[in-house]
Amino acid sequence: MCRRLVAQGGFVIAADRDEDALHDLARATPDRIAPLMLEMSDTRTLRRLCDTWSGEPLHLLLMAHPLHETLLLDHALTSVAGVTAALGGVIAAAEGAAVLMFRAAEPEAPASAQAGAEALSALTRTLAAKGTRINALALHAPALAPAMAERVCTTALMMALPMAAAVSGAVLPVGRRVVSR
Repeated sequence: MCRRLVAQGGFVIAADRDEDALHDLARATPDRIAPLMLEMSDTRTLRRLCDTWSGEPLHLLLMAHPLHETLLLDHALTSVAGVTAALGGVIAAAEGAAVLMFRAAEPEAPASAQAGAEALSALTRTLAAKGTRINALALHAPALAPAMAERVCTTALMMALPMAAAVSGAVLPVGRRVVSR
């Protein structure tokens, strides 16, 4: 996603806990990707980020939770709510959008995975009801394949475009198999 945004002329601040991965990502285009090691569930850090960012527009806040790990529900809910609350003003000022991506719970998934996906879906709707322009992509197993990366990126960017400004609080299933009857 970062590389795609850079290829379209964007400047990206990539934030994560994995400092090595961030620097590897930024190494290819250091003038267009700035790495920022950040614990997204630390409210003090988020307040500092918001204070630092307050004068700059934010066109897209993309939050991707670990897609191949068990979702730590408390961490996920805290970070999504905290980040959108901290940066909601600069997103709104830029007429931007937030997009949350998380792994969808398949029917055979454990109850905890299903509860986590539903909690993130509900949080997306709650944040939208409070005025944040936010949508979510619930990524089903086929969407997690490397061959689908471009399509997932396109879908996330589509939800952030000004022409999609009327859509907020939507949770789009991406990669769900359609069963024909």
